[in-house]
Amino acid sequence: MRKIIHAVLGSKIDFIFIICFVIYSILFYFYVSMMAMPEYDAADYLINARGWVSSGPLYSEIRPPLISWIIAGVYSLTGENWIIIKYLMPAFTLAAGLVLYKHLKEYKGSMFAFGVTALTLLNPYVFFWSTQILTEGLSLFFLIMTLYFCKSKNKNSALLTGIMLGLTFASRYPIALQAITIVIVEAIIRKNPKYLVTVFTGAAPIILFVVLAVYMKTGTFSGAISQDTQFIFPPSSFYLSNWQEIWGYGFPLALLALFFRRTWVDKYNYTFIAWFMIALLFWSSNSYNYQPRFVVQFTPAVSFLVILALENISKLNFSLYINKIKGR
Repeated sequence: MRKIIHAVLGSKIDFIFIICFVIYSILFYFYVSMMAMPEYDAADYLINARGWVSSGPLYSEIRPPLISWIIAGVYSLTGENWIIIKYLMPAFTLAAGLVLYKHLKEYKGSMFAFGVTALTLLNPYVFFWSTQILTEGLSLFFLIMTLYFCKSKNKNSALLTGIMLGLTFASRYPIALQAITIVIVEAIIRKNPKYLVTVFTGAAPIILFVVLAVYMKTGTFSGAISQDTQFIFPPSSFYLSNWQEIWGYGFPLALLALFFRRTWVDKYNYTFIAWFMIALLFWSSNSYNYQPRFVVQFTPAVSFLVILALENISKLNFSLYINKIKGR
């Protein structure tokens, strides 16, 4: 009977999720339609796309190439029309939301998956930067795909995880660190070092191809401007100091989740804990470049911890604690 109840409840939540997702997508693309011209950085990727299919130089050599390769591929079919690209790139964020929901539903249930996906997609920085012709949505998609295949029980999942990790690198270089964190934690959970070998066997050819392609085109390879490669210790408190603006009032719950014993009993949670901590530490350790847009890719981890805290609170036996306090 319990299984039947869960199945019925799950199907209702799935239906509600689909309705909400459709409404969100309509509003999302309505916002995209109001874009009159590309954002400054977006122009770099659009111009680079032209450079990749010609003998001319790249306008910006530090930009990751995958988004420009996608644009160049679309241009080859439709001609140079940035309006098409304007509507194409946001689809990656929507796809990331669907994959995130599907994955979490399998491990945590529909209600939990709904909460995490909703918090992620409704985050103002995820919403805004995903509507631009930039790498935020693209790298988020491949990072979520890395998570999806990393947790999969499919016999080819390790190789597919590596491919997604490589594509994450190709879409936005620094986000590969978050993908690597997810993979390493999974290898530790599985107690299987060979898993790492298989994953990096899938990732290495893609990473090598990207590096060589950029080097052969530009004569150099640099993942960022020189200032962005300098780090400091102790890390900056920028992101934690601005938690309310970046993540909203739910963020303290993400920290609270770390104090529940239940959080540490389930090893599945370790991936999201490490994902959040490593990403936050990495961006906070930069010497000067602090931007709320950098949280886009690890916002799913923050959302996961927020919902996890709410789940843990809901399972507390408050009457038991009250009786202990009263000495009964």
